[in-house]
Amino acid sequence: MGKEDLVSRADSLMRRRRSFVAGPTSPAAPDVPPDTATAAAEADEDIPVLTEEVLPETPVGVAPRDRFDETLAARLASEFAHTLERRLAAELPSLVEASLAVLEADLRRGILDTADGAIKDFLARREQLRLPLDDPDDQAGRDA
Repeated sequence: MGKEDLVSRADSLMRRRRSFVAGPTSPAAPDVPPDTATAAAEADEDIPVLTEEVLPETPVGVAPRDRFDETLAARLASEFAHTLERRLAAELPSLVEASLAVLEADLRRGILDTADGAIKDFLARREQLRLPLDDPDDQAGRDA
């Protein structure tokens, strides 16, 4: 049995069921009120058959967009640019101030570390050479 044959038979079965539900009430079932049969028929109206294409519902007032709307895109870009500009204008000064405070602290720390290293190197060299901390010219003047 091919795919098309199967779809055709299922579609036929669904149509028979629809006609049975939507058909007139048989005399063998007099206890079913006509309103129930009508309601069942209306409920089955929105049941798709296998060969029917069902598209998603679009909300009321929203038109489907088949193409790119350049005017809308330009308006949205402009609104976004203004929003971003206002946000940056409000927050940029504090961001710059915080960044400068961090840079200042890093710079101070770097200068102090460099100076500390230079002092340690200087003292280490003087210790290796066992040179006095006094100037040799001053020492010669005192010895004379």
